[in-house]
Amino acid sequence: MAHYPDNWAHYCSYVPVYGAEAFGFSGATGDVNRFGARYRAAKSFRGVELEGYSAPTQRGYSALCRVLFVWSAFESLLRITDQSQKSAGPLLEKHGAHDVRARIRALDSDDRFYNFVYERVNAAHQRELEAYRKDDICNFAYLASAIRHMFAHGHLTPNVDSVDPDICVQICDELSDFLLEVMNREFRDRMAEFIEHAHSC
Repeated sequence: MAHYPDNWAHYCSYVPVYGAEAFGFSGATGDVNRFGARYRAAKSFRGVELEGYSAPTQRGYSALCRVLFVWSAFESLLRITDQSQKSAGPLLEKHGAHDVRARIRALDSDDRFYNFVYERVNAAHQRELEAYRKDDICNFAYLASAIRHMFAHGHLTPNVDSVDPDICVQICDELSDFLLEVMNREFRDRMAEFIEHAHSC
């Protein structure tokens, strides 16, 4: 099934019989289906067309819009796995958040993008972003949610504060690719565990 998480077809075949709770999900079958739909939209997203905009700026807006789609799916995953943004740090670290942080820090070597974001977010986000800047263990979800929030509310554009739009694209794509992979692995692994258990019974 194109652009759904791995093992989605197995989920669809088993869930009518066992229900979503058999896979360790919190909430109803419809909540898991909603996650699948949001994941598929994020995975399928290929950009926006903006008449009269330069190619770099258009790519920047596309990357920011992609973060919106991906964050919506990630929030949905957190709900069906009985987690919250506040508790998501260990989940992201398990899937290699440190390497992604390092690549983003290298992209934003002058901290221009970081400083713009940091100065415009609330205290909870700032605490996590301070740890990120120091290369300490942090909850990487807060960088993604900060970008999502600031773009959705009009504060963030691809070339804000003279940031190179291509840098904005690369940062957003690193975040989006990473969160999509986290979601895919988490769903795939739950399905694989269920299938292995079902076949051993």
